This record gives sequence, C-alpha cells and structure tokens, in this order.
Amino acid sequence: MRSPASHVACPEKRLLVCCARTRMPPAVAERLRALAAGALDWDFVFAAAAENSITPLLVLQLRATAADVLPPGVRERLRDAAHAHVARSLLGIAELIRISEAFRRDGIQAIPYKGPVLAAQAYGDMTLREFGDLDIVLSQRDMAQANELLVSLGYHARFPWILSPGAAASLVPGEYNYRDESGRLLVELHTEVTLRHFPVRLDLDDLAQRLVPVSLSRQEIRTFGPEDGILLLCVHGAKDFWERISWVADIAELVQAQPLDWEAVFQRAESLRLGRMLRLGLQLARGLLDAPLPVEIAARVSGDAVAASMASEIEHRLLGRKVAPLGAGEVLRFRRRMVEGTVAGWRYFLRLATIPAEEDWQMVRLPRPLAPLYVALRPLRLLWKYGRARGRLPQTPE
Repeated sequence: MRSPASHVACPEKRLLVCCARTRMPPAVAERLRALAAGALDWDFVFAAAAENSITPLLVLQLRATAADVLPPGVRERLRDAAHAHVARSLLGIAELIRISEAFRRDGIQAIPYKGPVLAAQAYGDMTLREFGDLDIVLSQRDMAQANELLVSLGYHARFPWILSPGAAASLVPGEYNYRDESGRLLVELHTEVTLRHFPVRLDLDDLAQRLVPVSLSRQEIRTFGPEDGILLLCVHGAKDFWERISWVADIAELVQAQPLDWEAVFQRAESLRLGRMLRLGLQLARGLLDAPLPVEIAARVSGDAVAASMASEIEHRLLGRKVAPLGAGEVLRFRRRMVEGTVAGWRYFLRLATIPAEEDWQMVRLPRPLAPLYVALRPLRLLWKYGRARGRLPQTPE
C-alpha cells in the first residue's frame, strides 16, 4: 500500500486532520492556527475537504479556532460552503424521515445507518457529518417489497432488471442504488447479502434486537447500537481501503460520544472474524485523530502489529497531496490481511475476487443461463482494472 508520493504529509492535509474532529485539544488548536496562517493552497484545501467528506468540520474548526489568521476571501468561502452543506443536509434528513415512515407503514424493518443518524449519534449535530447518500439496511427477503415502495416514492433503480422474476439469483449488487427524479438524492439499500465484506454473514434479526433511538428533527429513528455500529463502520472503511479522513473521524467521534461496552464489541468482532478490521479502525482513530481509548483497549489495539503497520501505510496515503491508486498486488495484500490467519485471509480475498458485482454486469450483459460465467470474468476484470490503475501487473505480495 505504499505510495512514494504520500510519504511526506502536505500541510493542507495536515490542516484537514486538525479540523476533522468536534473536540479541539489545545495542542491541536495551536497546530491548526500555525498551518492556517501559513502559505496554503486554499483551492486544494477546499477540494480535499470535499473529497474527504469533512467540509462541515473544516468550517466548524477554522471559524472557531483560526478565523483571525485566515487570508482574505477564505471566511467567505467557509460561509458559502456551510450554507450549501446545511441545505443539502436538511433535504437529506427530511427525505430519510419520509422513507423511514413509508417503510414502517409497509411493515418493512429498515435500519438507517451512517448519514444523518450517525451525525446525531456520534457528532451530536445532524449537520456536522457530510453525506452524499442515504444508507438503509434491511433483510434480503424484503428487497422486492422495498423496491416497489421506493419506486412508488419516485425513485428509479440503477439496475431494475436484477429484481425481475427472470433475473439470476446470483446477481446481487454491492448495494441497491436508487435516485430520485431530480437526481439530487441517492438511496442505497444494503442487505446481509450485499454486505459481502463481512467475513461472516450478518444476522440482521440479531442486530435488530439491539437498535437504539436517535432524534432527527424531533422524529425518532432507530439505528444500530454503538457496539454494532462501530463494527459496521470498521468494515466499511476496510472495504474502501480507508481512503477518506471522514471514515476515520466517524470512529473517533463514536468512541468519544457513546459509552461503549468494549467487551461486547470485541466479542462480536471475533464471532464475525472482524478482529483485525476493528483494531485497524481503532488504531487509525487513535493515531490520526487522537481518539482516547481505555488503557486495556489501547493495549489490545497496539498488540496487533499487522494492524499497526497497515494503519501507518494508510496514514501515509491519506496525508499525501497525491495518492496513487492501489495496484492489484496491493489490493490483494490488503484484503488478505483483513482476516487473521493465512488460510482464512486467502479464502476471504478469493471470495471477494469471485463474487460478481455491478461493474462485471456493465462490462458484458450475459443471459440468465450464462450468469455463472461472471465468477470467471470478475477476476480478469479486476486484474485489468488495478493493473491499468498502476500501469503494471500485480507484484508479489509481501
């Protein structure tokens, strides 16, 4: 995962890391003021904040901590960014409430997560977490009914044919995507089948026993309890190689906002074979964003040398001005290290490498009798994708 361009942290990214929090320690505030007063590429700062989904935190902390040292024009850009973000957030919150109520009326157990519910649960403010879509988890058995409901609400499925009676059962996307007629709102439905980056399939009925309420615009929405939510967040970060600072901030904010039952967290992680993913997420939150952990939990996290090494590599990538895309060999190495044990790690990688997904269907549309061939086509497409990204074939993993 090493990228030569990312070994030196650029000052703009260091400023973003200082801002990516709701609690500002004095030492971090001092660093932030010094960086903000320096010679920065502010166009890059705003672009990188948007790319890392932390614009609301950038606005919050620069206004609170460094407003008097900002160059002319930056305060106005912060104001404009704040207004645009709040407008988008309020639109998304209202729509999530509308969709959740429709699911409830239809008798579908639908569990919102990330997005505004995580903003309320971890950040204490619905407008402090940037989100580009509305994520909802439900059982695969309810997908056909959920599809009909979203269509009735004015949404259009990205792949409507995969839920048709004639579609092959193996055609399950990474998530079921829906856009509203305006194109401004994206809803992603996740099921125990689409959440394929869990080494062990989730029992959603079990998780539903531990839902907790959060308040959105005075409406009660039930979401995952923090002990389950942190596992979902760690898997989500690992799924996409922890390429956004906001995903680390989610972990850091959640562990500070919620009184976690750490024993339950680690027990559930081990039962789902998520121990490494959990320790990696916590190591990133502690190392990059100074998230405080109980002494015994910090010791468990530090004791995983592989997770510590991976966290260091990820931090280098996050803090570089330009981050090279991962090559096929780096993807392989990352995936297999996410599950402990040599055999288990390879099994996890091979499963992910052979489960067909949306990009495979887009490459070639096969008739239903030939759908099993996607299993063979997917590894070839991945080799082409990641080999092209790095301009080389995969190297032998370490």
